[in-house]
Amino acid sequence: MYEIAALAPWRHRQIWIRPADAGEVFFERDESREKLKFLVSWIHQNKPLVGRASGPANLASAGLMPVGLLQFGSLDSKQRLHLLVKNTVIDKVEQPLLLSSVLEYLPLQHHLCATHLLQLLQGVEAEIRVYGSAFWSHAQKSTCMTEESDLDLLIQAHGRNTIEKIFAALVKCSNLYAIRLDGELELPDGNTVAWRELAMMPDKILVKSDQGPTLQNCSEIWAQLE
Repeated sequence: MYEIAALAPWRHRQIWIRPADAGEVFFERDESREKLKFLVSWIHQNKPLVGRASGPANLASAGLMPVGLLQFGSLDSKQRLHLLVKNTVIDKVEQPLLLSSVLEYLPLQHHLCATHLLQLLQGVEAEIRVYGSAFWSHAQKSTCMTEESDLDLLIQAHGRNTIEKIFAALVKCSNLYAIRLDGELELPDGNTVAWRELAMMPDKILVKSDQGPTLQNCSEIWAQLE
């Protein structure tokens, strides 16, 4: 059994539910029998859900944690399922997948772009992870991305020089392959900021946490990263 205090940060993390406890995962709002069947089948296959931030619908739900699942039928049929789970039925929590582990499920141009990015960052002290469609493609072992899809990255790095080197590599690869490399930089406290926004050096920046977004001074963010 996990304690709530041990489940931070929660956003973007892979969350496994014990198959026997699939009935303890709830929809935030009423959903169809078909969606329920998909959810139960997913958990019984020992596939992960993903942690997400608290919202108005679940803040008052004591003892329940917000998670998500992408129901994928085809490239034209994708639906996000907003779920709540009791922390007592969580079997395992892991970091988001590394970019290097999802390459085979990316469209060709994304694959080339991601491979080039990883080559540029060899020797740089950083972890480049994924969330969003790239993650779900890996989870279901078939791509749910198109050539026009963004590639959502979670960057884990410290030190301004290192981070600016990563930003430069992201911009270079994004422009070279015409792929939008989107995503977030994770701060030491587990909160995140959009890397593109931080690279623009604004006075204030939106910081995302497990409890929701807040606006903070950009100088305070850089101070955390040194």
